[in-house]
Amino acid sequence: MKSIKDHFMFILPLLAMLIGVEFILIFNRVTHSYEEKLKNSYAVLVSSKKLLTTSYLRTINEKIDSVEVMNKNEIANEVIDGVDKSNIETILKEMPHFYRVHLADYLPLKDLEEIKSQLKEIPGVISVEIFGESYETRHNMFSLIKSALNIFIIVLFVVSLLLIIKQMEVWQLAHKNRMQIMEIFGAPLMLRSGVLFKTAFVDAIIATLLTLALSLYIQSHTDKIEALKFIDTKDVIFNASDIVVWILTALVIVFISVFYVAFKTSEVIEQ
Repeated sequence: MKSIKDHFMFILPLLAMLIGVEFILIFNRVTHSYEEKLKNSYAVLVSSKKLLTTSYLRTINEKIDSVEVMNKNEIANEVIDGVDKSNIETILKEMPHFYRVHLADYLPLKDLEEIKSQLKEIPGVISVEIFGESYETRHNMFSLIKSALNIFIIVLFVVSLLLIIKQMEVWQLAHKNRMQIMEIFGAPLMLRSGVLFKTAFVDAIIATLLTLALSLYIQSHTDKIEALKFIDTKDVIFNASDIVVWILTALVIVFISVFYVAFKTSEVIEQ
């Protein structure tokens, strides 16, 4: 029973760390998916007396993706309702051209303001509207959530790593005599710490499998995933490449904790 408890005390904090890594991966994919949705639905509105083309505006700023010409008739119908039809053609001739300028990426407000200034400098451009207030609100919301998540994950990592090292020290004490004898006979660090590596490696695999089971369980709830309209695919929630990230993370943590305890023990013996 004590052995099971010891393994549990190692697996639990490592599992927390792997879940934290998965949260970061999920959040980054969800954020990217949502930003793509916002980017595709967002456009800078430009009115100009002269014709504007995508190739020309890209020379102004490479972050501009495409230019969509707005229908003058549709705009006119909204603003000149009740005007004598005989005057409509004259009004249409006098109206400037209207464009929706789409961006290549979801940009911060600073970059939007730069694009706005560059577009205003184009001869013939009358006005540029970037809808900065609503855009900045969404962008700041993402930045705040991302910062809060990163801080939480860092704290979780530190606490979990301390717990893992503490449990590793418990295992080291259980094999202390054997490790000391091996060191006296000149056994290298990797050899005398082999039992710690073996035990920690097995627990790391178990923690990875538990993380996989949890991720597949969450992914299986398709109704809840589909409720998030901005997510186009379930791969946003779980991707096969995540397994590689978990394994590498678990192995790095195992090596750090084992080497830390092994070196700490060696220093105590030498003193």
